[in-house]
Amino acid sequence: MSAITIVNLVIFAAVLIKDWGHNRITMFAVLRPLLLTAVIVPFFLPKFDTAGGGLALEAASIGGGIVLGALACALLRVSVDESGQGWYDAGWAYVAVWTAITVLRQLLIYGCQHWFARDLGRFLIDHHISVAAFADSILFFTLTLVIITRVGILLRSRMPSARSVPSAA
Repeated sequence: MSAITIVNLVIFAAVLIKDWGHNRITMFAVLRPLLLTAVIVPFFLPKFDTAGGGLALEAASIGGGIVLGALACALLRVSVDESGQGWYDAGWAYVAVWTAITVLRQLLIYGCQHWFARDLGRFLIDHHISVAAFADSILFFTLTLVIITRVGILLRSRMPSARSVPSAA
């Protein structure tokens, strides 16, 4: 099992274990993905591309993470109770999105290693993208997705519309 597969599965499990059900919004819950990123990035991204096709791919993966993170966050119900405590509820739709993203990401990784390795290699060469930048882009996508979901939860809990929905605490 590759290192990126292990990281993807650990993140998937951690997100679902933490998010499933009715959860209190805390600063630690919001900051945890940033701390996770600070720990993971130095080990898996010793050098990322700063120019050319690699940088464009890394930027696109961050953009994709932002879009899908916003989608995942939109599937959460966010509310604030009478005491001002924020809450969010993750149901089956949220789990389905995370499951689909994880399965598709794993299929991409498997396909890159077994189904279309030669075509991928040609693509990377033709577009001047390093293998490291390609791997980094997958990790950037995953981490951005988690971070945007958390930031979205915090921002939504601060909106006046969150206060109009009482929480079942």
